[in-house]
Amino acid sequence: MVLLWPEVVRDFEGFLTKEGLMFQQRLEDQAAYGNKLLQYGNADILVRIVSDRDIWYIEVAEANTQPNEWYDAAIVRDLLIGSGEDVLSFTEQMDFIRTNWEAIVQCFGLTRREESHNQLATLRTERVRRRIPGLL
Repeated sequence: MVLLWPEVVRDFEGFLTKEGLMFQQRLEDQAAYGNKLLQYGNADILVRIVSDRDIWYIEVAEANTQPNEWYDAAIVRDLLIGSGEDVLSFTEQMDFIRTNWEAIVQCFGLTRREESHNQLATLRTERVRRRIPGLL
């Protein structure tokens, strides 16, 4: 079974490479769901593209202090420009990352990373409260 990556993903890989990120890993599940993971990164920032049961999303992480703390594009959008829908289409995620790349990199840079992590944690808590009232 050959699993194909959409053309838009290959185009996005070109963007990531142009921005100085290096290919790190590509995983493809051969099972029925065909889950996929593609990761690029450099010394400061990581980006991964995931297909989980054919739901595509993009996440970013700060590579130095919290490389396993991934943030989806919608929550990074909330950090940078204010809140909106919790779910963005795959195209909207790619467009947001491309358009706001410099600001995203700055959020995870040395001078702002701690503040960004704290704000993102708060935004996640707010998201959970919206989605599951009374839980927190």
